[in-house]
Amino acid sequence: MTRKILARLAMLLLVLFGVTLLTFFYTSLSPVDAAQALAVQRYTRPTEEQITAVRAELGLDRPLPEQYINWLGNAIRGDFGNSYNTGRPIINELSASMKPTLAMAALALLFTAVLTVPLAVLSAGRKGGLADKTIYLFGIVCMSVPNYWIGSMLLLAFAVSLPWFSIMGAESLKDLILPALALAIPVAAGNIRVFRSSFIDGYSSDFVMYARARGVSELKIAAMVSRYALPPLVTMLGQSFGFTIAGSAMVESVFSIPGTGSMLVTALNSRDTITINACVLVIAVIFVAVNFIAELINTALDPRARAKEKSYDS
Repeated sequence: MTRKILARLAMLLLVLFGVTLLTFFYTSLSPVDAAQALAVQRYTRPTEEQITAVRAELGLDRPLPEQYINWLGNAIRGDFGNSYNTGRPIINELSASMKPTLAMAALALLFTAVLTVPLAVLSAGRKGGLADKTIYLFGIVCMSVPNYWIGSMLLLAFAVSLPWFSIMGAESLKDLILPALALAIPVAAGNIRVFRSSFIDGYSSDFVMYARARGVSELKIAAMVSRYALPPLVTMLGQSFGFTIAGSAMVESVFSIPGTGSMLVTALNSRDTITINACVLVIAVIFVAVNFIAELINTALDPRARAKEKSYDS
Protein backbone atom coordinates (compact mmCIF):
# COMPACT_ATOMS: atom_id res chain seq x y z
CA MET A 1 0.00 0.00 0.00
CA THR A 2 2.77 2.43 0.94
CA ARG A 3 4.68 1.68 -2.23
CA LYS A 4 1.62 2.31 -4.35
CA ILE A 5 0.92 5.63 -2.60
CA LEU A 6 4.51 6.75 -3.19
CA ALA A 7 4.32 5.65 -6.82
CA ARG A 8 1.06 7.56 -7.20
CA LEU A 9 2.56 10.68 -5.63
CA ALA A 10 5.52 10.49 -7.98
CA MET A 11 3.13 10.23 -10.93
CA LEU A 12 1.13 13.21 -9.71
CA LEU A 13 4.29 15.30 -9.34
CA LEU A 14 5.19 14.34 -12.91
CA VAL A 15 1.74 15.46 -14.05
CA LEU A 16 2.15 18.81 -12.29
CA PHE A 17 5.57 19.24 -13.87
CA GLY A 18 4.04 18.59 -17.29
CA VAL A 19 1.28 21.12 -16.58
CA THR A 20 3.79 23.84 -15.69
CA LEU A 21 5.93 23.02 -18.72
CA LEU A 22 3.08 23.09 -21.21
CA THR A 23 1.42 26.16 -19.72
CA PHE A 24 4.66 28.16 -19.64
CA PHE A 25 5.65 27.38 -23.20
CA TYR A 26 2.14 27.75 -24.62
CA THR A 27 1.80 31.22 -23.10
CA SER A 28 5.16 32.12 -24.59
CA LEU A 29 3.77 31.28 -28.05
CA SER A 30 1.16 34.02 -27.78
CA PRO A 31 1.43 36.49 -30.68
CA VAL A 32 0.95 39.35 -28.19
CA ASP A 33 4.12 40.43 -26.43
CA ALA A 34 3.56 40.72 -22.67
CA ALA A 35 6.22 43.42 -22.45
CA GLN A 36 4.51 45.41 -25.16
CA ALA A 37 1.09 45.01 -23.47
CA LEU A 38 2.52 46.27 -20.16
CA ALA A 39 4.34 49.11 -21.90
CA VAL A 40 1.07 50.21 -23.51
CA GLN A 41 -0.52 50.36 -20.06
CA ARG A 42 2.32 52.47 -18.73
CA TYR A 43 3.07 54.80 -21.65
CA THR A 44 -0.04 54.54 -23.90
CA ARG A 45 2.15 54.85 -27.02
CA PRO A 46 5.47 53.31 -26.03
CA THR A 47 8.63 53.56 -28.09
CA GLU A 48 10.81 50.60 -28.95
CA GLU A 49 13.29 51.68 -26.26
CA GLN A 50 10.55 51.71 -23.62
CA ILE A 51 9.31 48.25 -24.70
CA THR A 52 12.87 46.92 -24.56
CA ALA A 53 13.33 48.39 -21.07
CA VAL A 54 10.09 46.76 -19.87
CA ARG A 55 11.13 43.44 -21.38
CA ALA A 56 14.46 43.59 -19.55
CA GLU A 57 12.69 44.57 -16.32
CA LEU A 58 10.43 41.51 -16.55
CA GLY A 59 13.26 39.21 -17.52
CA LEU A 60 11.63 38.39 -20.86
CA ASP A 61 14.85 39.11 -22.73
CA ARG A 62 16.49 35.96 -21.34
CA PRO A 63 16.31 32.55 -23.06
CA LEU A 64 12.97 30.77 -22.58
CA PRO A 65 14.41 27.71 -20.77
CA GLU A 66 16.17 30.01 -18.30
CA GLN A 67 12.91 31.91 -17.72
CA TYR A 68 11.09 28.64 -17.06
CA ILE A 69 13.70 27.31 -14.62
CA ASN A 70 13.74 30.57 -12.67
CA TRP A 71 9.95 30.74 -12.57
CA LEU A 72 9.58 27.09 -11.52
CA GLY A 73 12.19 27.43 -8.77
CA ASN A 74 10.42 30.46 -7.36
CA ALA A 75 6.98 28.82 -7.70
CA ILE A 76 8.11 25.80 -5.68
CA ARG A 77 9.00 28.22 -2.88
CA GLY A 78 5.58 29.87 -3.18
CA ASP A 79 6.86 32.98 -4.95
CA PHE A 80 4.97 33.56 -8.20
CA GLY A 81 6.35 37.04 -8.71
CA ASN A 82 4.38 40.23 -9.26
CA SER A 83 1.47 40.59 -11.65
CA TYR A 84 2.32 42.39 -14.89
CA ASN A 85 -1.13 43.97 -14.79
CA THR A 86 -1.42 45.20 -11.19
CA GLY A 87 2.19 45.07 -9.96
CA ARG A 88 1.08 43.34 -6.74
CA PRO A 89 2.42 39.96 -5.53
CA ILE A 90 0.48 37.19 -7.27
CA ILE A 91 0.46 35.00 -4.16
CA ASN A 92 -1.52 37.67 -2.28
CA GLU A 93 -4.03 38.03 -5.11
CA LEU A 94 -4.37 34.24 -5.36
CA SER A 95 -4.93 33.90 -1.62
CA ALA A 96 -7.75 36.44 -1.75
CA SER A 97 -9.34 35.01 -4.91
CA MET A 98 -9.21 31.37 -3.77
CA LYS A 99 -11.55 31.93 -0.81
CA PRO A 100 -14.76 32.55 -2.80
CA THR A 101 -13.78 29.97 -5.42
CA LEU A 102 -13.17 27.20 -2.87
CA ALA A 103 -16.35 28.10 -0.98
CA MET A 104 -18.35 28.01 -4.20
CA ALA A 105 -16.75 24.72 -5.28
CA ALA A 106 -17.42 23.10 -1.88
CA LEU A 107 -21.06 24.20 -2.01
CA ALA A 108 -21.31 22.94 -5.60
CA LEU A 109 -19.89 19.58 -4.47
CA LEU A 110 -22.60 19.37 -1.79
CA PHE A 111 -25.31 20.18 -4.33
CA THR A 112 -23.83 17.60 -6.72
CA ALA A 113 -24.05 14.87 -4.08
CA VAL A 114 -27.58 15.91 -3.04
CA LEU A 115 -28.76 15.77 -6.66
CA THR A 116 -26.82 12.67 -7.70
CA VAL A 117 -27.62 10.14 -4.96
CA PRO A 118 -31.44 10.33 -4.70
CA LEU A 119 -32.02 10.78 -8.44
CA ALA A 120 -29.66 7.92 -9.31
CA VAL A 121 -31.30 5.62 -6.75
CA LEU A 122 -34.77 6.58 -8.03
CA SER A 123 -33.70 6.03 -11.63
CA ALA A 124 -32.19 2.63 -10.85
CA GLY A 125 -35.19 1.57 -8.80
CA ARG A 126 -37.59 2.55 -11.62
CA LYS A 127 -35.46 1.15 -14.43
CA GLY A 128 -37.25 1.63 -17.74
CA GLY A 129 -40.12 3.51 -16.10
CA LEU A 130 -41.33 7.08 -16.40
CA ALA A 131 -39.07 8.34 -13.60
CA ASP A 132 -36.02 6.72 -15.19
CA LYS A 133 -36.78 8.23 -18.60
CA THR A 134 -37.51 11.65 -17.11
CA ILE A 135 -34.23 11.68 -15.16
CA TYR A 136 -32.39 10.50 -18.26
CA LEU A 137 -33.87 13.36 -20.31
CA PHE A 138 -33.01 15.80 -17.51
CA GLY A 139 -29.42 14.58 -17.59
CA ILE A 140 -29.10 14.88 -21.36
CA VAL A 141 -30.45 18.44 -21.37
CA CYS A 142 -28.28 19.59 -18.45
CA MET A 143 -25.12 18.07 -19.91
CA SER A 144 -25.80 19.74 -23.26
CA VAL A 145 -25.90 23.33 -22.01
CA PRO A 146 -22.90 25.25 -20.61
CA ASN A 147 -22.82 26.12 -16.93
CA TYR A 148 -22.70 29.86 -17.59
CA TRP A 149 -26.04 29.61 -19.47
CA ILE A 150 -27.56 27.79 -16.51
CA GLY A 151 -26.12 30.51 -14.28
CA SER A 152 -27.68 33.21 -16.44
CA MET A 153 -31.09 31.52 -16.29
CA LEU A 154 -30.84 31.11 -12.52
CA LEU A 155 -29.83 34.75 -12.23
CA LEU A 156 -32.81 35.89 -14.28
CA ALA A 157 -35.22 33.65 -12.37
CA PHE A 158 -34.10 34.08 -8.76
CA ALA A 159 -32.30 37.44 -8.71
CA VAL A 160 -34.24 39.49 -11.24
CA SER A 161 -37.76 38.05 -11.56
CA LEU A 162 -37.80 36.80 -7.98
CA PRO A 163 -35.35 38.95 -5.99
CA TRP A 164 -34.39 36.24 -3.53
CA PHE A 165 -30.65 36.49 -4.18
CA SER A 166 -28.26 39.32 -4.96
CA ILE A 167 -27.24 39.93 -8.55
CA MET A 168 -23.48 40.10 -7.99
CA GLY A 169 -20.76 39.62 -5.41
CA ALA A 170 -19.93 36.99 -2.81
CA GLU A 171 -20.49 38.72 0.50
CA SER A 172 -22.13 35.72 2.19
CA LEU A 173 -22.78 32.04 1.67
CA LYS A 174 -26.22 32.85 0.32
CA ASP A 175 -24.63 34.74 -2.59
CA LEU A 176 -22.84 31.54 -3.63
CA ILE A 177 -25.95 29.35 -3.85
CA LEU A 178 -26.90 30.25 -7.43
CA PRO A 179 -23.37 30.00 -8.90
CA ALA A 180 -22.83 26.74 -7.01
CA LEU A 181 -26.05 25.36 -8.51
CA ALA A 182 -24.93 26.48 -11.97
CA LEU A 183 -21.73 24.49 -11.51
CA ALA A 184 -23.40 21.48 -9.87
CA ILE A 185 -26.31 20.81 -12.22
CA PRO A 186 -24.37 19.74 -15.37
CA VAL A 187 -21.84 17.78 -13.28
CA ALA A 188 -24.59 15.98 -11.34
CA ALA A 189 -26.36 15.13 -14.61
CA GLY A 190 -23.35 13.12 -15.74
CA ASN A 191 -22.74 11.55 -12.33
CA ILE A 192 -26.34 10.32 -12.10
CA ARG A 193 -25.90 8.02 -15.09
CA VAL A 194 -22.68 6.52 -13.73
CA PHE A 195 -24.03 6.03 -10.19
CA ARG A 196 -27.24 4.55 -11.59
CA SER A 197 -25.22 1.97 -13.54
CA SER A 198 -23.21 1.10 -10.41
CA PHE A 199 -26.44 0.72 -8.44
CA ILE A 200 -27.96 -1.58 -11.06
CA ASP A 201 -24.76 -3.64 -11.17
CA GLY A 202 -24.94 -3.96 -7.40
CA TYR A 203 -28.48 -5.30 -7.49
CA SER A 204 -27.41 -7.80 -10.16
CA SER A 205 -24.56 -9.16 -8.00
CA ASP A 206 -24.48 -12.60 -6.44
CA PHE A 207 -24.42 -11.27 -2.88
CA VAL A 208 -27.84 -9.66 -3.42
CA MET A 209 -29.32 -12.95 -4.62
CA TYR A 210 -27.79 -14.72 -1.64
CA ALA A 211 -29.10 -12.09 0.78
CA ARG A 212 -32.61 -12.34 -0.63
CA ALA A 213 -32.48 -16.12 -0.43
CA ARG A 214 -31.64 -15.77 3.27
CA GLY A 215 -34.59 -13.45 3.78
CA VAL A 216 -32.62 -10.25 4.36
CA SER A 217 -34.88 -7.18 4.23
CA GLU A 218 -34.82 -4.94 1.18
CA LEU A 219 -33.72 -2.01 3.34
CA LYS A 220 -30.57 -3.85 4.40
CA ILE A 221 -30.00 -5.00 0.83
CA ALA A 222 -30.26 -1.37 -0.34
CA ALA A 223 -27.64 -0.40 2.25
CA MET A 224 -25.35 -3.18 0.99
CA VAL A 225 -25.80 -2.12 -2.63
CA SER A 226 -25.19 1.52 -1.69
CA ARG A 227 -21.86 0.57 -0.15
CA TYR A 228 -21.06 -1.40 -3.31
CA ALA A 229 -21.85 1.63 -5.50
CA LEU A 230 -20.26 4.22 -3.18
CA PRO A 231 -16.59 4.00 -4.28
CA PRO A 232 -17.27 5.08 -7.90
CA LEU A 233 -19.36 7.96 -6.54
CA VAL A 234 -16.49 9.11 -4.30
CA THR A 235 -14.16 9.13 -7.29
CA MET A 236 -16.68 11.06 -9.37
CA LEU A 237 -17.23 13.63 -6.62
CA GLY A 238 -13.49 14.12 -6.27
CA GLN A 239 -13.20 14.71 -10.01
CA SER A 240 -16.26 16.97 -9.88
CA PHE A 241 -14.57 19.22 -7.34
CA GLY A 242 -11.53 19.59 -9.58
CA PHE A 243 -13.66 20.23 -12.66
CA THR A 244 -15.68 22.77 -10.69
CA ILE A 245 -12.53 24.71 -9.80
CA ALA A 246 -11.27 24.53 -13.36
CA GLY A 247 -14.63 25.50 -14.90
CA SER A 248 -15.54 28.29 -12.52
CA ALA A 249 -14.24 31.14 -14.69
CA MET A 250 -17.36 31.80 -16.76
CA VAL A 251 -19.75 31.31 -13.85
CA GLU A 252 -17.74 33.74 -11.73
CA SER A 253 -17.91 36.23 -14.60
CA VAL A 254 -21.71 35.87 -14.82
CA PHE A 255 -22.16 36.45 -11.09
CA SER A 256 -19.30 38.99 -10.74
CA ILE A 257 -17.50 36.88 -8.15
CA PRO A 258 -13.85 37.93 -7.60
CA GLY A 259 -12.53 34.36 -7.64
CA THR A 260 -9.62 32.55 -9.23
CA GLY A 261 -11.53 31.98 -12.45
CA SER A 262 -12.19 35.69 -12.85
CA MET A 263 -8.56 36.38 -12.02
CA LEU A 264 -7.50 33.98 -14.78
CA VAL A 265 -9.86 35.58 -17.32
CA THR A 266 -8.54 39.05 -16.44
CA ALA A 267 -4.96 37.81 -16.83
CA LEU A 268 -5.80 36.33 -20.24
CA ASN A 269 -7.37 39.57 -21.44
CA SER A 270 -4.40 41.64 -20.27
CA ARG A 271 -1.78 39.12 -21.51
CA ASP A 272 -0.47 38.77 -17.96
CA THR A 273 1.41 35.54 -18.67
CA ILE A 274 3.02 35.17 -15.25
CA THR A 275 -0.40 35.36 -13.56
CA ILE A 276 -1.83 32.87 -16.07
CA ASN A 277 0.92 30.39 -15.22
CA ALA A 278 0.32 30.82 -11.49
CA CYS A 279 -3.46 30.38 -11.76
CA VAL A 280 -3.17 27.27 -13.92
CA LEU A 281 -0.60 25.75 -11.56
CA VAL A 282 -2.73 26.36 -8.46
CA ILE A 283 -5.84 24.91 -10.16
CA ALA A 284 -3.84 21.88 -11.29
CA VAL A 285 -2.48 21.32 -7.75
CA ILE A 286 -6.01 21.41 -6.29
CA PHE A 287 -7.32 19.10 -9.01
CA VAL A 288 -4.53 16.56 -8.51
CA ALA A 289 -4.67 16.72 -4.69
CA VAL A 290 -8.44 16.22 -4.52
CA ASN A 291 -8.32 13.28 -6.91
CA PHE A 292 -5.52 11.71 -4.89
CA ILE A 293 -7.52 12.06 -1.66
CA ALA A 294 -10.63 10.64 -3.40
CA GLU A 295 -8.61 7.66 -4.58
CA LEU A 296 -7.38 6.97 -1.02
CA ILE A 297 -10.96 7.16 0.31
CA ASN A 298 -12.13 4.95 -2.54
CA THR A 299 -9.53 2.32 -1.64
CA ALA A 300 -10.57 2.44 2.02
CA LEU A 301 -14.26 2.02 1.19
CA ASP A 302 -14.08 -0.56 -1.60
CA PRO A 303 -13.45 -4.11 -0.34
CA ARG A 304 -12.42 -5.18 -3.85
CA ALA A 305 -9.76 -2.48 -3.95
CA ARG A 306 -8.48 -3.51 -0.50
CA ALA A 307 -8.18 -7.08 -1.68
CA LYS A 308 -6.14 -5.91 -4.66
CA GLU A 309 -3.91 -3.88 -2.37
CA LYS A 310 -3.24 -6.91 -0.17
CA SER A 311 -2.31 -9.01 -3.17
CA TYR A 312 -0.12 -6.14 -4.45
CA ASP A 313 1.75 -5.87 -1.15
CA SER A 314 2.20 -9.63 -0.91
